[in-house]
Amino acid sequence: MLRFTLLFTFLSTMLFAQQENEQFPFIGATLATHSIDLKSTTSSQNETIAGFRYGKQTLDWRTVFTLTGNNDLQTFAMEIDKILLDELFGTPKLRPYLGATVGYLHYEESDLLDNDGFFFGGNFGFLIYATATIDVDLSYHYYKVSAMDPLDTMQGANLSLHYFF
Repeated sequence: MLRFTLLFTFLSTMLFAQQENEQFPFIGATLATHSIDLKSTTSSQNETIAGFRYGKQTLDWRTVFTLTGNNDLQTFAMEIDKILLDELFGTPKLRPYLGATVGYLHYEESDLLDNDGFFFGGNFGFLIYATATIDVDLSYHYYKVSAMDPLDTMQGANLSLHYFF
């Protein structure tokens, strides 16, 4: 399964990254918080997860694959982002983006459920270039969870550090 996941990640990245511009592959680490809302109540579960990222970026687009998890929540996601406002400011050290995400999740909560499902949604954030080969990604995400009662939505923040090679 791990081989299939890695092969799928590398092949999909090559397909989705824009071919018209120079490509910049990267790897990274991420720390995310999720507030998981339940359908039938007003309560939510809070989860903090860590993980790894791999992706490719052009001057205008970015494709990222993320594998994250902790003891209760594991996710695998594909994110496609459009980098905004470069036409106005050139290529600054702070670059906003807007994107879409689809993914798979496994959530274990002893008194709620032990289930697998899918999520989709949007995200926005800022890329901050620390050096020529390192950037920091600060973002907010909102996902709709499907095929997992009683889970409804996940939202939260990400902090990622990427190394371009």
